[in-house]
Amino acid sequence: AVSLGFYAMFGHDKSDATNIYYYDNNGVSRGLTPLNGYRTDRILTVDGNWIFSYDIDKLAVMNRLGHIVRQISLKGYELHHDFMYDAAHKKLLCLVNDKKKKTIEDVVISVDIKTKKTKKLVDFAKLMSASRKKHVQRKGGKNTYGGTELDWLHLNSLDLINDGELIVSSREESSLVKVSNIYKKPKIKYIIHSGSLYKKTSLAKYLLKRTGVKFVGHAGQHTITVEKDDTLPNGQYYLYLYNNNFGSAKTLPKFSWKSYKGVGSYKKGKASYYYKYLVDEKKKTYRLVKKFAVPYSSVVSSVQHFDENITFSSGMNHTYGEYDKNGKMIRTFTYQSKRYAYRVMKYKYDIF
Repeated sequence: AVSLGFYAMFGHDKSDATNIYYYDNNGVSRGLTPLNGYRTDRILTVDGNWIFSYDIDKLAVMNRLGHIVRQISLKGYELHHDFMYDAAHKKLLCLVNDKKKKTIEDVVISVDIKTKKTKKLVDFAKLMSASRKKHVQRKGGKNTYGGTELDWLHLNSLDLINDGELIVSSREESSLVKVSNIYKKPKIKYIIHSGSLYKKTSLAKYLLKRTGVKFVGHAGQHTITVEKDDTLPNGQYYLYLYNNNFGSAKTLPKFSWKSYKGVGSYKKGKASYYYKYLVDEKKKTYRLVKKFAVPYSSVVSSVQHFDENITFSSGMNHTYGEYDKNGKMIRTFTYQSKRYAYRVMKYKYDIF
């Protein structure tokens, strides 16, 4: 059965219509939250309030009556792709562009909700300089946003594993990177990557070993999410993601896709996939424990564990909906769009 809740559509038609649109389980529009010049990538519930971004460098805190009780401006930074709440440190963690840099989509900052102070935590251009050196500007000399900054890593999602331990998803490198000690002195803990990008570099030592059944690694993936399970031994946990199965890295023209059999192009692909990994940090391994096909989307998309089901959004396919825990389709919705919607997530809205 479809889970109880409303679907929230973020970034309909990319950034042209930035509002949050809400739909019920019958696909009926149930309202919207108006935003300014940039979509929000999710809705957070913190201390009974909602938090979402409403502009490229601004976050709003809204109470249960719909009143904006706090606005936070990120001076010197621009939001992109994702943010989350670290309850242990009472900080927002945001993927941002540092406007002083010549690279974009490669920095993580913390934001104190009460004091509104920001702090740069991780600069991946420094942390992963060995792979940063391999990237060149796209043909034409500009990134996809029209600027000249180098979009070499293209971080598109993040999640906490343990206290001070963060995992991020890089679309451009088709990699998942775990960073520890993010609040003091960030260090790479491991990298999950199926290609040959890091061979003969100082980053190769961080690669986890793939075990279990053979499978094609994730490519151009989105929404990396951690799932803890108390029945697992210490040091083990699950990671799940939307494997777009997209074989393109414009800033890495020499990237080898030989080990990514069946990857699609921007406009065409056989399928994308829901992937779920079991990570064993003690053995430094990972293996694929669950996989099922979802509608192909080269870029943008999301998967989310919600109650006992798995919700999804396939941006390029203009669909979203819900599978059961075994990957059986329960319901799919189709929407109209000139381009796509960035994500669709589901929420209970039980605080309102």
